[in-house]
Amino acid sequence: MNELTISIPSTLRDIKLKDWQKFQGILEKNKDNENNEFLNLKMLQIFCGMDLNQIKDIPLSSFEGILEHLNDIFSVKNERINSFKLRGVDDVEVTFGLIPNLDEMTYGEYTDLESYIYDYKNAHRAMAVLYRPIQYKKGEAYHIQPYKGSEHLAEVMKDAPLDVYLGVQVFFYSLATKLGIYTMDSTLQQLATNVEADLEKDSERNGEAIKQSIHLHRATLRSLMKLQESMSIQH
Repeated sequence: MNELTISIPSTLRDIKLKDWQKFQGILEKNKDNENNEFLNLKMLQIFCGMDLNQIKDIPLSSFEGILEHLNDIFSVKNERINSFKLRGVDDVEVTFGLIPNLDEMTYGEYTDLESYIYDYKNAHRAMAVLYRPIQYKKGEAYHIQPYKGSEHLAEVMKDAPLDVYLGVQVFFYSLATKLGIYTMDSTLQQLATNVEADLEKDSERNGEAIKQSIHLHRATLRSLMKLQESMSIQH
């Protein structure tokens, strides 16, 4: 057997937004499917960069450990992150900063954000509204690039770290809850109130899928061992 190299994300910082979006799409298509084994395999394929044909060569203990680790990092509460580094359009590392003063958000920024912030398919566009290259910085204060529309940096933001997006999503949920209908659009407020429950549901679902998968793999392993013993006796 060839040595198998597995790239396991240490934290959500190691997971790209586009990979999370891909997995969310699979979750959505399989929301009524009780085949948790399929979802676990897709987790390994997407988040660990594995070929489905390679997964069968993983030792059972390692398989279980990786799934439990993924469940653990997805269960961590994410905080707002004001800046992060990412390679930009010209493959040059760029520091992106969150809009410094949300009170000064333009109407265009707000309406775009309202459309994208809680839709996983448009998460990269929401990031392009909220985070832009820092043009200059003095102490803790900084100035970001003017808004040029969500499409300007949308493709770049697909490679943004997942913890940044989830952190700012939860932040807006908290903000909408505090401000209520007085300062925020009712549509955005309604969407915001569902975020925390959705995140907890995904985490619980993934965790239950992992537990069921572990039991399934142990049962499968026992069956294979019995079959192997039977074949040895016959020969």
